[in-house]
Amino acid sequence: MQLGGFYIWTISYQMVKSSAVKSKALEAAEEFVSKVEANNNLDASAQTQLLKERKEEGAITTVATKEVEDPEQHANVSQESRPKQEGKGLLWVNVVAFLRQILKELMAPPTLGAIAGFVFGATVWLRKLIIGEGAPLRVMQDSTKLLGDATIPCITLIIGGNLIGGLRSSKIKPLVIVGVVCARYIILPVIGIWVVKAAAKLGFLPSDPLFSYVLMLQFTVPPASNIGTMTQLFDVGQEECSVLFLWTYLVAAFALTTWSTIFMWILT
Repeated sequence: MQLGGFYIWTISYQMVKSSAVKSKALEAAEEFVSKVEANNNLDASAQTQLLKERKEEGAITTVATKEVEDPEQHANVSQESRPKQEGKGLLWVNVVAFLRQILKELMAPPTLGAIAGFVFGATVWLRKLIIGEGAPLRVMQDSTKLLGDATIPCITLIIGGNLIGGLRSSKIKPLVIVGVVCARYIILPVIGIWVVKAAAKLGFLPSDPLFSYVLMLQFTVPPASNIGTMTQLFDVGQEECSVLFLWTYLVAAFALTTWSTIFMWILT
């Protein structure tokens, strides 16, 4: 579960964030185009049209004179700038930007909490400081447990709000919903069976069938509620997420039962 939360708040969080930025940029561009068209309709007088034509002619002539005065320098600058942008400098800039973005995502509170949990759980003397009846810092464990128990009703409220929003929205096409449900509850469980069986044959898994059953079950669970939280944070795709949550959680009641029976039959 800690690894799942780590991947959700790094990879999934970055995907939702980048998609939100692109979506808002497209909305801003469409809004700008609509405003420009409205202003053009309002400024349709002969005087304004003449001024616009004169400005455009002046801009064209200035650009043309600059190119005529020094055409060789203009060509050399354009030829020299392209290799620089496409060379190692641009690659290095992209690598640095990617590493900086990964570091920024790793500094998110859920990711820091998961890393701290791994460190304290894997280190014996740190674990004895917090966990246990005689631990000197047991109050930290009690406080963390109280906060963890409070997250359960919060997540339930978030899921309920997303499901209610799905009842009131119909922006997603039925074919998209069917495709998501099929990928979630048909394709992924089949892939999970092959992955777990292959890992068991290669010796990566213990011989306990319950261990393999839990791993297979991870391929059948509905989408994580944290995705809905991310859409709320970035204020994008909320209605679409609500609709998908509604149908995936409805189908999950039948899919989990069916696939649990199939997993037990395979492992016994």
